[in-house]
Amino acid sequence: MKKALKITGKILLGILIAIIAAVIILLAARLIGKAVYSKTPDGGINETMYVDINGTKQWINIYGQDKDNPVLLYLHGGPCSATSWLDWSILRSLSEDYTVVGWDQRGFGHNYPEFKTDELICAETMMQDGIEMTDYLREHLGKDRITLMGISWGSIYAANLALEYPDRYDAVVAMSLVVDIPESQQYFKDWVLEQSENDPGMHKLAEAFDPQKIARSDEETDNINKLSDKYCYYDDFLKDADVNMYAALWFNPNCTLKEQLQCLGFSEDYNADLSKQHGEHSSNAFNMVQEMSLSGRTEYKIPFYVIEGKQDTGFVNMAEEAAAYFEKVEAPDKELLYVDGGHMAPMLRSEKLKEYLHKIAEKQKNN
Repeated sequence: MKKALKITGKILLGILIAIIAAVIILLAARLIGKAVYSKTPDGGINETMYVDINGTKQWINIYGQDKDNPVLLYLHGGPCSATSWLDWSILRSLSEDYTVVGWDQRGFGHNYPEFKTDELICAETMMQDGIEMTDYLREHLGKDRITLMGISWGSIYAANLALEYPDRYDAVVAMSLVVDIPESQQYFKDWVLEQSENDPGMHKLAEAFDPQKIARSDEETDNINKLSDKYCYYDDFLKDADVNMYAALWFNPNCTLKEQLQCLGFSEDYNADLSKQHGEHSSNAFNMVQEMSLSGRTEYKIPFYVIEGKQDTGFVNMAEEAAAYFEKVEAPDKELLYVDGGHMAPMLRSEKLKEYLHKIAEKQKNN
């Protein structure tokens, strides 16, 4: 008995030592990785700061390998879903062609909780934020114009900035384009009616779906979620990306260890403390998005590029609607690229994104 306990004790001690060693190796690798990614490239730029924008402090990171490159401002989705904890590594892959600016929008991401938003966000406020950030970057980086790139909510945000202030921008890249909520919801209803043809229960939910509604009861929202869960394709940042998202998180030079552990799910305070996904006033999001509807607004004075996931079938972001809108667009240059996957695929397929942005950068150089 004593011998067995002694052996068990040795095994447990060995396991403990192995765990401690693994933790030390992970922490050491993290410190080395963060140190490497915190370096500024020769002739380039690597700056992280809070900027005074429209009465608030807003976080940005500016990274580029050559200061002479054009500037690309990235508008994340949501609204209220800052994803700088992961997408920084994908944005840096574009730095051969662009000086890339990652921006956590008003009140969220790195701005939370110290600079959280205390009022309902609206289209007018966000447009003012966008133009002030644009003008700050133009002056700070010495550029007359910059390129906009947005995904999901960021796509309709970028399109609105391009439509309203074309003199500040040289191109807009819309990923997972949001056009108009009721229009997209009609596409979604038609699609789920077709998909649920042999499922009476789901078909009944699809028939009851009202595409003209924006604000909904909890029951109506639950029904949409049931339809989406059954028929829609959901990207997984950690599985579908062509870069290692675990490594991107662990080596993020702009995240503290606490934030990284929260993102990995080791803290129940993830949403409250970090607010990387949603914020206190995100319930107003769809109303604000609809204020920026692109329906009937198709004349762009700058090049207009779209990237869509082939399986993007969200109820406010149907790829079919984005394609229909793209066909109506008039612009000096336009192109639609499809990639495999769903709503986040245009970012997750980073090699395709890099190739596409390189092509756009070359066009800009020749103009």
